[in-house]
Amino acid sequence: MISKILFIGYGQITRAILKGMQSALVGQSVSIVGKDPSKIAPFLKQEGLDFINLKACDKSIDVTGSVVFLTLKPRALSAFTYTGQATAVLSALAGVSLEILQAHLQAPHFVRFMPNVAAFLGLSATTYFSPTAAPKELIDLLASFGTAVQVDKEELVDASMVTNGSTLAFLSLFTQALIDSGVRAGLKYTQAKELITQSFKGFSALLATKSPQEISQTICTPAGATIEGLSVLEEKGVRGAIMQACHATAQRYKPKS
Repeated sequence: MISKILFIGYGQITRAILKGMQSALVGQSVSIVGKDPSKIAPFLKQEGLDFINLKACDKSIDVTGSVVFLTLKPRALSAFTYTGQATAVLSALAGVSLEILQAHLQAPHFVRFMPNVAAFLGLSATTYFSPTAAPKELIDLLASFGTAVQVDKEELVDASMVTNGSTLAFLSLFTQALIDSGVRAGLKYTQAKELITQSFKGFSALLATKSPQEISQTICTPAGATIEGLSVLEEKGVRGAIMQACHATAQRYKPKS
């Protein structure tokens, strides 16, 4: 089914996806289109992806027979006109509804998906929604740069910004605070970072078999140090602040039609 793959856009998320799905691109005809796709050329050379064709385009893009990845900035979608019928359109444009996509492009299959930058390592947590039964080849493409989780409503793709799209930024803030806390307690920065990194690996493994509550209960002892620290976080409203931040994120990216 897939004979041509066309990326429209060449920013960070495009690079992350290309790097993560590199093995899936072998033997495929792959192109990147945009106003100045030469900007991605050094990255492609560095990653051994310089077999990808670069096509500069100011106005009209022919999508005929291509699986189209829309990875440009959402507001830039209307900067181009799209001619021909694509094989499928896979859109990573936050807040851009299927209705809008279908007004711009023609294809039998449309898939909205929300990846994150861990795609660079083939570890993206990606949600996706399609109003039709998307062919397995398309889902395999999404799974080639991480885990693809299907949701049953379009609005849940944007809602998933709080669980995958923006989560790494939120975790980065919390992680930096933990590292700084280690330094404050007397550890060297490199020591604190190494310990926190391994702690996240351990937490990830534990989370595969236990709930967050079970993990916490395992660590906390009566009148111990950990429960004392957790009580401070609760007093400061950290849990509520996280939920408010996630809610604000989800509201920001509600689809516009």
